[in-house]
Amino acid sequence: MNKDILKWNFIFQYGYVITNIINSLLLLPLYLQKIEVSTLGLWLATGNILAWMTLADPGVGDVLQQKIAQLRGQNKAEEVGLTIGSGMIMSGCILIISIIAGITFYFFIGTIIDKDVSKYEGLQTALLISIIATGMSLVSFSLSGINQGLQNSAPVAISALSGNFMFLFTNVILLFMGFGVMAIAFSNLARALLINIYNYTALRKVLNRDLLSIQFSKVHLKGFVKIFSFTSVSRIIGGFSASMDMIFLARFVNPALITIFEINKRPIQMSKDLIGRHSVALMPLISHANGKDDKTEIKTLINTQFKYYYYIAIFVTLCFSFNYHNLITAWTGTGKYAGNEIVYLLISNFFFALIGYFMANMGYALGDIKMNSFISIFKGLLSGVLFYFGSKYYGIIGVLVVMLSVSLCIDFLFYSYRLHQLGYLTGLSINKVLKKWVLIIPLAAAGGWTLNFLFAMVVPARMLIISIGLNGLSFTLLFLTLVLVLDQGLRIQLRSLVKI
Repeated sequence: MNKDILKWNFIFQYGYVITNIINSLLLLPLYLQKIEVSTLGLWLATGNILAWMTLADPGVGDVLQQKIAQLRGQNKAEEVGLTIGSGMIMSGCILIISIIAGITFYFFIGTIIDKDVSKYEGLQTALLISIIATGMSLVSFSLSGINQGLQNSAPVAISALSGNFMFLFTNVILLFMGFGVMAIAFSNLARALLINIYNYTALRKVLNRDLLSIQFSKVHLKGFVKIFSFTSVSRIIGGFSASMDMIFLARFVNPALITIFEINKRPIQMSKDLIGRHSVALMPLISHANGKDDKTEIKTLINTQFKYYYYIAIFVTLCFSFNYHNLITAWTGTGKYAGNEIVYLLISNFFFALIGYFMANMGYALGDIKMNSFISIFKGLLSGVLFYFGSKYYGIIGVLVVMLSVSLCIDFLFYSYRLHQLGYLTGLSINKVLKKWVLIIPLAAAGGWTLNFLFAMVVPARMLIISIGLNGLSFTLLFLTLVLVLDQGLRIQLRSLVKI
């Protein structure tokens, strides 16, 4: 395992998400000050056009990453060049299709939102510029996937973080210069240009260094396109089904309750996105090792990283269980906590979905793309149907039960079983993991609830931040102690690191 590549993969995955969050927190107050409120509201409302454009991408970047990394491990230089060439052609087609789709939506935007957008200064031009920027961003996904497949991860991370910093600085400068909503559009374009130029320059350097060439073949392109007959349907159905819970709730549930639900869901969703990046960062290395047919390395990498991953998932799950009421109250004020029934369903879904996400990504990295797509299509269709009945008859609770059931049965159980079928998740390793969970989870939960009870008696109710901090710190120490006491392998790894 190349630790340097893994390091840059982690920097990319976590850095990109964290800088996006920071940008959102810093820029929203500035948008409210520098952009006329009605124009900003319409800009946010019409943002779905840009989201719809991304459905034109069938996941070319992910497939390129997996295929090139595997071929690179097999030392098939010609196949690498052909795959890059087919990916470039597909990226060009996606760019054209996405921009055509975006411009089509652009001309009907007034009808869609029932507003005369020409009355809002800069809005039309800003939308047009952002449509072009979004199309270019889809191209950057392919270039990033190629670089990661070539085990050239550092430029991908540097370009992504630099692009987000440029987006922030360009936004701030243009907003203070009075560009209004156009500042966001130009910042989107600047970020897309930087990421594409940096990635393409880095790609050319690797190709020249390793004596690789980009090759184009109609026969190879046809075979390459066949893969996307599955992934494109999977992405489209998955993209729509992901929003079905809120759409159906809007039909059957009081809007005020939906707002409360969204507030309570947001921190859990953000945490899921952050932790899940761990598994995404492993994918290029897994694909490369698979190309070398090194099953021992793959099993070692999966087992080792899965241990770190599930410890983090367990820790955050339990932290939420003890502190969520205080967290929501401190963040939004009193009266916004959705209640234990809703929150515990959200937290349970968080854990099982996270574990399933790891298993699904490992299968994808090993080349099980077609099966992953079939499962995703089935999951999306099933979820969409069940969300309707769940929300109609049981409201928010019904939707959450559907989420949890799907996460448990498909994400957690089926993806794990599929990885077992592929020969990379043995019955012995599953038993070891479950034995650790049976020990650690009840002990950590009992200790956490005890600490929570004690701090609730000592710390005044109004001092929420202090209570969360003390509870979080003490539980962290308790959890680390339990893990080190019960996990001999982790103790050995820690001792080796200390000696170094």
